[in-house]
Amino acid sequence: FVRAFRTAGIDIVHLAEFHNSKTPQLPTDERLRQLRALHSECQRLSDDSFLLLPGEESNVHLGGHWISLFPRPVLWVLNRPAETPFEQKDANGETVYHVGSAEEVLRLFEREQGLMWTAHPRIKASVGFPDQYRDRSFFKSPRFLGAAWKAMPADYSRDTLGWRALDLLDDMNNWCGPKQLLGEVDVFKVDIGYELYGHANINYVELDELPRFDAGWAPLLAALRSGRFFTTTGEILILDFAVKPTADGRMSANAHLDWTFPLSHAEVVGGDGTKVYRQRIDLSDTKQFGERDFACELTPELSDCQWTRLEVWDIAANGAFTQPAWRKSAHE
Repeated sequence: FVRAFRTAGIDIVHLAEFHNSKTPQLPTDERLRQLRALHSECQRLSDDSFLLLPGEESNVHLGGHWISLFPRPVLWVLNRPAETPFEQKDANGETVYHVGSAEEVLRLFEREQGLMWTAHPRIKASVGFPDQYRDRSFFKSPRFLGAAWKAMPADYSRDTLGWRALDLLDDMNNWCGPKQLLGEVDVFKVDIGYELYGHANINYVELDELPRFDAGWAPLLAALRSGRFFTTTGEILILDFAVKPTADGRMSANAHLDWTFPLSHAEVVGGDGTKVYRQRIDLSDTKQFGERDFACELTPELSDCQWTRLEVWDIAANGAFTQPAWRKSAHE
C-alpha cells in the first residue's frame, strides 16, 4: 500500500478506515485496540518523506457518511453508554473520549482541533447530506471543513467532471462559508502493480515542509481550513490563484497554469450569498504540455461576489479547481 503511493509521488495519505456497520457499537476495549493498531501502523510507515495519517469514515450521530481528521492521534469511542463520562483517563493515563450525539462530536472536534467533512456528498449513503444538516451548529462550525470531491456520477457527454460536488461547494459557501472541497478516492486494497493514477484525485497543499508524525500535523489542518490548496485529477496544475482589483475598480482572477493535454476552457465561479455566477473563458488556443500566466477581468456580477474560485478543464475533461477565495468587499 505505502510503496504504491510513494511510487506515485504522493507525500501524504489520509486514511478513511473502519467504515463498517459494527464499528459504532464496539465496546471501549475493542475500539481502543483497533485505534491503537491504526495509530502505531501509521507511525511505523511514516518517515521524513512520507506521512500516513490515521483517519476514519465515522458515520455516526451527524447523518450520512463523514470523514474525521485530527492533528494527532486521538482515542475516541463512537458511543457513550449511560454513566460513561464524555472524557476520562484510561489505565495508561491517556485521554479517552466517548461521543453519543452530534453535540458531543462537535465538542470533541473543538477540544482536539480536528476537522470533519461529508464523504461522497449527495450520493450513496450521503444522499441528502450535507443539505439536511446545513443549519446545525456542527456544520456551521469551523471544525466542519465541507465535503469531498470525486467524479461521480460520470457523463461522457459533458466537458467537465464532478459537477455534483462542485455545485455543492458553491451552495455551502453561499449558505454559511467558508467551506472547502477536498479530493477523495476509493482505493481499498492497493498493491504496487495497481493503477492509481486514473482513480486518484490529488490535493496540492501549501505547506512549508512535510510534517513529521511524531510532532503532529496541525499545519496541514490549518492549510486545509484556510483553503490553501487546489485539487486536480493530475493533468492540470493551478498555481498562485488570487483575485485582485484592477485599475478601473473591477476584479481580476489570476493564476499560473501548467498542463499536459491541450486545455478546453476555464470557468470563474462566484457567489454573493444567494446566487452563483459563472464566467467561461475559452482556452482552445493552447497546445499540449503548456504553461501560462492566466488573468481574466471579471464581470460586474463576479466583481461584487463575496467569494470566487477557478476551474480549468482540458479536452479530455480532466480538471483542476481552487478553493473559494473570500473577500470582505469587492472594492477594498
